[in-house]
Amino acid sequence: MLLLFDVGNTHTTIALTKDGKSFDIKRVSTHSIQTEDELYVFLKMFYRNDFKDIVVSSVVPNINYIFEFFAEKYLNKKAIFVSAKEYNEIIWNVNTPEEIGADRVVDVIAASRDYGKDAIVVDFGTAITIEVLKENRYEGGVIIPGFNMMVNALFKGTAKLPKVELKPSDTFVGKDTGSNIRIGVINTILGGIDYTIERIKSDYDLKSAPIIYTGGQSKLIREYLKKDIIYDLELGLRGIYYFYENIAC
Repeated sequence: MLLLFDVGNTHTTIALTKDGKSFDIKRVSTHSIQTEDELYVFLKMFYRNDFKDIVVSSVVPNINYIFEFFAEKYLNKKAIFVSAKEYNEIIWNVNTPEEIGADRVVDVIAASRDYGKDAIVVDFGTAITIEVLKENRYEGGVIIPGFNMMVNALFKGTAKLPKVELKPSDTFVGKDTGSNIRIGVINTILGGIDYTIERIKSDYDLKSAPIIYTGGQSKLIREYLKKDIIYDLELGLRGIYYFYENIAC
């Protein structure tokens, strides 16, 4: 069994898998586990200690040592960390491939393996990323503030606007300050994504490319999805598995 970690800025997804198709998933706050010993105690509650390897996709480099120490101390193994430069089945057509976030790398890998050589991926996390895959070449992407980042910016940058909890709305105009913020944030982000995708389709001749939405925050906008959009919450986990498959061969 492989032990996979998808370490995000806010939450970490932990998954156990044998084949990269089905996953036994747990989720924790990223900064709730501070040491390799705490990680061991947490995992022991749910999993047997029979891991073939440990593979980590992390966008929080200052806690990577926890996974390194855990693998060495409790598994007598070296943790494997996702990076674009280690994966050779995709051409990383950007200035500095080593700077591509691991979360983006695994999204692109899984999109390529599961949906074809052309794809557009939108990952709704703390920040929202849009990835462009053209003929199995990663052409780059876009990063925009996530839902909660925009809410927090309004709250911290003004004297009176409240911090609200986001939820879908069936109207485009709010009747109170809270609904004004909710509608404004969600519609601004969705409108920006729609515009960006249309430009990408036109500029890169990707009019028939599949569009995949993923990431924990995508649940907020699931009911707004157009019929041609694919909703795939396990895209990143499969990407981690495919990365391991590639480098283990």
